[in-house]
Amino acid sequence: MLNGQCLCGSVQFQLALNDIELIYQCHCSLCRKQSGTHANHASMLKVENFAWTMGQDHIKTYKKDTGFTSSFCQNCGSPVPNRIGQHPYMWIPLGLIDSDIQPKQRLNFCMSSQAAWEKNTHYIDYSKLPTWDELKMLFKLE
Repeated sequence: MLNGQCLCGSVQFQLALNDIELIYQCHCSLCRKQSGTHANHASMLKVENFAWTMGQDHIKTYKKDTGFTSSFCQNCGSPVPNRIGQHPYMWIPLGLIDSDIQPKQRLNFCMSSQAAWEKNTHYIDYSKLPTWDELKMLFKLE
C-alpha cells in the first residue's frame, strides 16, 4: 500500500499498489496554474485501487466549463486526487505520496505549451535549501 496526504494532513488517502510505474508531467497552461510550477506531476490509476482514509469533507473542487477539474484541501490548498470525469480512474498528484516510489517511465504532455522560461533557463542545483543569506544574494534582495 502507498499512503498520501495533503500538506496539513487533513486529507489522506491510500493506494492499493506497491509502486507507481508510470508518471507524467503536463506542461499545459491549466496544469501550470493548478500546480503553481512548470508542470503538473501526476499519475492515474483505477478507482478500485484508491481509497480515502480521512478528510473528504475538507475537499473543495473547482471545475471549468471545459471539464478541467481541480480538487484541493480547503485548509492548506494542496491539490488532492480527483476522479477523471466520468471515467473509472483517479488523478493522483505525486507530491502527496509519502512513500518513495520508483517509476519506470515518465511521459511529458503538452510540450508545445511549455512555458518559455522553462526552456531557456540555466539550472544551478543545490542538494538542500540555501541559507537565507545565500537566497538574499541570489535574488538580489539587498
